[in-house]
Amino acid sequence: MAKLGTEKNPIIVRVKTEERGRYVAHVCEQHGWQYIIGFEDTEDISDLEKALNPPQPAQSAKFGRNVPCPCGSGKKYKKCCSSGSGSG
Repeated sequence: MAKLGTEKNPIIVRVKTEERGRYVAHVCEQHGWQYIIGFEDTEDISDLEKALNPPQPAQSAKFGRNVPCPCGSGKKYKKCCSSGSGSG
């Protein structure tokens, strides 16, 4: 799927008022995003929120063998939870 805010995947929002529509248009134009604004009784600006706050990539759960163990034991990871002894 194309990146949100592009010509192939524009930001689509529904707003109740012209003032809110102008705000959404202003924000999109500042970022150079393509957008479609509709006026309806219910508001939905979830696409704009996704574009402003993109999901962060998941952090790796890998630990170096010589770093302190994340379990809080104070031991090195290789001597604690990494060893499979279950004493962490």
